[in-house]
Amino acid sequence: MTSQTSSSRLRILVVALALLLGLTLLAMQLLRWQVVQRGEFEPATGLFGQPSSRAAAAAPVSVRTKSQDRGSIVDINGVPLALDTHQWEIWIEPRLVPKGKEAELTAQLVELLGPALRLTPDELLAALQAREPGVVTLTRKGSQAAGETIAGWQRLDIGAKALPMRIYPQGTLAAHLLGFVNGEPRAYYGVEERYDTYLRSMPADFFQTYPENQAFYQQLPAGWREMLPSAVGQDLVLTIDRRLQYITERVLSEAIGQYRAQSGTIIVMNPRDGAILAMASLPAYDPNQYGATNTLVLADPAISKQYEPGSVFKIVTMAAGIDADVVTPDSVLTDTLSIEVGDRMIYNSNMRTFGPVTIRDALVLSLNIPTAQVALKLEEARFYQYIQRFGFGQLTEVDLANEGPGSVKIPGDSLWSRSDLATNAFGQGLAVTPLQMATATAVIANGGLLVRPHVVDSMVFRGRLAHPDTAPVRRVIQPDAAAAVADMMVSVVEEGSPNAKVPGYRVAGKTGTAQVAIQGGYHPTETIHSFVGFVPADDPAFVALVKLDVPKAYAWADGTAAPTFAKLASELLPVLRVPPERVANRP
Repeated sequence: MTSQTSSSRLRILVVALALLLGLTLLAMQLLRWQVVQRGEFEPATGLFGQPSSRAAAAAPVSVRTKSQDRGSIVDINGVPLALDTHQWEIWIEPRLVPKGKEAELTAQLVELLGPALRLTPDELLAALQAREPGVVTLTRKGSQAAGETIAGWQRLDIGAKALPMRIYPQGTLAAHLLGFVNGEPRAYYGVEERYDTYLRSMPADFFQTYPENQAFYQQLPAGWREMLPSAVGQDLVLTIDRRLQYITERVLSEAIGQYRAQSGTIIVMNPRDGAILAMASLPAYDPNQYGATNTLVLADPAISKQYEPGSVFKIVTMAAGIDADVVTPDSVLTDTLSIEVGDRMIYNSNMRTFGPVTIRDALVLSLNIPTAQVALKLEEARFYQYIQRFGFGQLTEVDLANEGPGSVKIPGDSLWSRSDLATNAFGQGLAVTPLQMATATAVIANGGLLVRPHVVDSMVFRGRLAHPDTAPVRRVIQPDAAAAVADMMVSVVEEGSPNAKVPGYRVAGKTGTAQVAIQGGYHPTETIHSFVGFVPADDPAFVALVKLDVPKAYAWADGTAAPTFAKLASELLPVLRVPPERVANRP
């Protein structure tokens, strides 16, 4: 054998070994792709455009990941408002189905999944017989029985996985306040988004991390134990009472229909600690059907939609003037036909003049000119200091997602002018949210303290409770000033807005009919009607704000928002077990 022949054979042997090694490596890589790491390389969609399963691994699983589960949300009485249930995602890989078994397997799956099956029997059989690569999602709404049955088969060609599904047993009730969770799962709006981290992934030593919460520990009340703690053990008890929320939403719906309004909001709050007892905005949506909802409806108008409040804001100006001792309820000011402030002429809304009037009369008659004169007496620095102390132009810090701060121009801002001092006094030229206006009214109702509105009464962690800090944020006005304005608001109802009266109770309140601001000015015909008030006036069970957007039936809020408040209060007071006062309304 020549050296040339030996050299040729050696080269052939080296090439053969290299090819063998390459084929071995290729086979190992294919094995890794097809079996070990199949889920990482599956296509984005399966047959018929259906999304492929994220969990199409070699063996079926039924264990849920902790991060997907969420705690429950209940009302103040333990009634469920949001909780987890489970549906099963079931998928199949057609090419792994044993030949000749396609028709038998199709019949089994059709019987087992029934209406939940996303494919017709013919489509499913065709998919199995085609044996194309990829994963076909059969359903994401399989029943517990079907999912457990299929998971028990322990077959490589079909898999099943339990998926948490967020449900809202009360349907549309308190939808804006709750928000929703989608299928990813990801939380949007309301309590769900604001408390997203707490509801799904708090560490076991959560309370130990925050020693200040230890003082609030107590056992879970017996009445809640039917619903709580959930499997997750990280739950929320809201300040909302389902009964009050239902009444509020029904009254609002009836008012929108009766007065032909475009939309509306009602907020009911405990003025002493800021607990929201009910909060409704319409139109609303069903969080169980969020995907079918116009996205413009999803945000909560009660905390994010700003508007010019109009005459309800006069209670703030009067409170500031009385607290600063520049006026008293009996101070007399001259109501003229008009006054000029800065570069603007100021008129009363009814274009009438009343001559000498007391501050009380000015509020009862809802006069712009005397109200502007109070602001002028306060002057710029003090007036806007009070505005800020009442919480306008800043977040209330309510525990809900996506709150807006409103808008208040102050001296020094490029767009502020001295005329704003006058117009702001009667609620024009500044913007507030409904919750800001309700919270400011609570200052007068509770004796002068700014409270932080909140919707969570208790955080339930592994069967124990922590309550939020409900201490007042700050003192805004002195108690005697708050009492004086409250008494003036009683006069408003008894003398100027009788439609807000509630038989057997003294009501304190104020109407507002505000023009709708548009670019370059105000809409010539559209208005926003509102009423803020509390009852009983001397010991309020609640503060309420009623806001109706662009009602067509009446021109003034006294004919729309005021009677809506009266109807609301007459239904809420018995539920709250507030007995009629010994002295009925004065004539």
